[in-house]
Amino acid sequence: MKKALVLGAAGFLGQHMEYRLKEEGYYVVSVARKPPLYRKSVADEFNILDLTNAACFQHHFYRHDFDECYQLAGEVGGLGFIGTGDHDADILTNSLKINLHTLEAIRNTQACGKILFASSQCVYPDRFEIDPFAAERFGGLTDAEASERHRETDASFNTFAFGKEKLYAEALYEAYARNHGVQVRIGRLGNIYGPSSEWREPRAKAPAAICRKVATAPYSGGVDLWGDGQQRRSFTWIGDAIEGIRRLMASDFDKPLNIASAEMVSIQQLFEKVLSVSGRRLKWQPSEGPIGVRARGSDNTLARKILGWEPSTPLIQGLDKLYPWVAEQVLTKAET
Repeated sequence: MKKALVLGAAGFLGQHMEYRLKEEGYYVVSVARKPPLYRKSVADEFNILDLTNAACFQHHFYRHDFDECYQLAGEVGGLGFIGTGDHDADILTNSLKINLHTLEAIRNTQACGKILFASSQCVYPDRFEIDPFAAERFGGLTDAEASERHRETDASFNTFAFGKEKLYAEALYEAYARNHGVQVRIGRLGNIYGPSSEWREPRAKAPAAICRKVATAPYSGGVDLWGDGQQRRSFTWIGDAIEGIRRLMASDFDKPLNIASAEMVSIQQLFEKVLSVSGRRLKWQPSEGPIGVRARGSDNTLARKILGWEPSTPLIQGLDKLYPWVAEQVLTKAET
């Protein structure tokens, strides 16, 4: 039986990874700083530990010999958390400690076959030169549309704290691979959504946050949303993200790889899609708040080539599952 370690197992991605690995017959050891909020753990061992504390952390690698480790832990959240600047110190220090302690534990014990690091598409900057061959590469898209889709080579340190930490961590993993023989896989994940995601501020990401605002808005009222709604994003269904991570782990590819949907929508369009699945009639009300980059999408050329795959779940289909779950959470909380 294969054995896997899931770090950050109480988080949205970690919870779903546990379930996938158990379905595939793995012995799963999970580590998190608190129990999961929305889904019961199915791990064979669930350990509550401070991953920023090296002494508290390393003993797991001495007790087990893991085939795979999924490093999904860190200070993460939507723009209400990573986009305000109020949490930058925690983001930069805590996430870095977790990654460094993890790599040191693996180096010291040699107790892990491969490790996957969950990076982010936030490593891509807001603006970059339009590719003159963009329309040709993307088949029918205008240069402006295609320029919003980032290739792995577009990564830059010219972004905000969360993206800087992720890009530095990628360099750290690649250095341990070169210098210490650690087998690494690096997935640059997009905005992942689905049931069991955080739906409350400040850590909620746009799909769950908008679902919450729509579910709690008065009949025919307005919904306060940040910015003018024209900023563009892609959103990746949780099942697609898990499948991409599993395929990347099984591959021999040891460079950063995009794992994100190429379907791009404006935040205004996202709001309209949530209204469609909710059946509610509400108005957009612009309000002050962090709006992030102008546009960020995914070039999946490498994913198709290396993994023979890319995310396939349409946004409207995913929202049709997410909205009822968020609405139920809102109602449950109101009744308690």
